[in-house]
Parts: sequence; C-alpha cells; structure tokens
Amino acid sequence: MWSQDVVTAHCLFAVCCNKRVSIPFRPTVTKESLDAIPDYVIRDDDVAIVTYPRAGTNWTIEIVNRLQRAAGKTDVAAEDIAFGIEVTLPGFGKPGHVILKDQPSPRIIHTHLPWHLAPKMISSPKGKVKVIVVMRNPKDTVVSLYRFLRKLEELTGIRGYTSWEDCVQGFLNGKALYGDFYDHALGWWQMRDDPHFLFLKYEDMKKDLSGAVRRVKEFLNISLDDVTTSSIVESCSFVGLKSSWADSRNQIKRIVAWKGVIGEWRKSFSSSQNEAYDDKYRDRLEGTGLQFDFD
Repeated sequence: MWSQDVVTAHCLFAVCCNKRVSIPFRPTVTKESLDAIPDYVIRDDDVAIVTYPRAGTNWTIEIVNRLQRAAGKTDVAAEDIAFGIEVTLPGFGKPGHVILKDQPSPRIIHTHLPWHLAPKMISSPKGKVKVIVVMRNPKDTVVSLYRFLRKLEELTGIRGYTSWEDCVQGFLNGKALYGDFYDHALGWWQMRDDPHFLFLKYEDMKKDLSGAVRRVKEFLNISLDDVTTSSIVESCSFVGLKSSWADSRNQIKRIVAWKGVIGEWRKSFSSSQNEAYDDKYRDRLEGTGLQFDFD
C-alpha cells in the first residue's frame, strides 16, 4: 500500500497508491505504522479525536480527559496519552497505536490522518464509538505549524521548513505535513451528519470555551454538575494549560502552546500571500457549508 523511498530534510513522502496521492510525513511516521492503521481495532467506548496539525490537538485531549476523569471513567493522565496513533513521539519510544493497546478503556485515540487513511473504525464508526473532529482556519494553522516545526527542530534535530516563504507556499500547494489542508478538512466534513461525529472549530473554542466543553460533555454522555464543569472550563483555558504544560515531563507538551489567538496570521502574511490563500479558500470551500473565522 505504501511507498516511502523519498526522504527530505523535513519529511518523509508516503504514497497511497489506491488513492494516487502523495502525502508528506515526518520520519516519526513509519511504513510499519501506516500499514497497521487501516485495520486498527477501535473499542466501542473509545473517543477518537481527529485534527489537522496545529488545530487544537492537545487542547481537545485535555478537555476530553478532564471530563472523563471527573466522571470517574479513567485515571490516565492527559500527558500519558500519545497523540497521533501513527506517530512515534520523543519520550514514548513506541508508536501511538502500540502504546494504546495497553491502556485501559475508555481510551482517547488521536490521529492527524486524513479520512481515507484513518482507521476504518474511525472513518466509518459503528456502535458507540465517538469521533471529535477539530478544525482551525488555514491561515492561523500555517503560522502555528511553521513556529511549531522550528521549535521541534530544536528539540529533535529533525529539520523543518527552511523559511516562512517555503512553509506558506508548500501549505498553499497542498504539500504540508499530512497533505492538503482542504482535502483533509473536506474528507472529514463529509461525515458531519453522522451522529458518531462532533465537529468543533478552534475559533469557536477560543470565543466560547464554556460552550465547547458543554458540547463535548453532552456528546460523550457525561453527567457532571455545573460547578465541576465550570472548574474544567477554567482549567482548560489557554493560560492555564500553557502554564501546566511548561513543566510537563512530556517534551512535546512543553512546546505546543504559543499565543493561542485568532488572527495571528496578519503579522506574518504578505498581501500577495493573503490574496492567494483567499483565492484557494473560496475555490475549495464555496458551496460546501464549511467556513472559518479569521479574526
């Protein structure tokens, strides 16, 4: 299924032949992991979280984990959850899908994979499986991605994009990590009417975190009193999480939080870059019902 013969300084290109697409991955995603993903067994009480890189992955994991812990459903700490079942992260030593096999139910399963490459039991779930898809506007996503990869390069020595211009153009051309932003978003968006799915947007979470937490709580059928729920909302604020992550034993957690604002892209985009992104946004999303806030 996969060919991964081309390795660049910042990513590994894997080709999914039956879909005829080329998707960049970092070396932390191996052929063995990708081959194991399609038929990976999802338990009936698992909660799957799907994100494009830099769309609120750790934030959402924290919300779900804190709701589950408060409800007495798990005692697994969020920093022990390996985000990216397809990834071998620094400090974990094994791919996420291997680590999760030994974790008790209910598990939080995360992936950055596009719809057609994700586990079949997540892309087309049955039974009680829950899937939360979180999306972020493409301009803030690429700014955050560039900053994160520079930080990750310092941590791991794996080189990221050589320049902002290289990153912003590669993202626009669909050559970013995990493939084209719009292919990823629309692939999952087709499942919006499936009751197994809850769709959240980063911008909405920023503007109304309390509402987002309550939506997740209801989606997961978790019963908590208002005081407990409000406490979780407060603990999951950007300021609160950034502070707690700074001292995490998980190396990745220490570098994930940046500014956590909407519209940071305005400080980085040139007028021509902004125009090009607006053109692609209109071309790919017009008539789909999917829209993003940029401020």
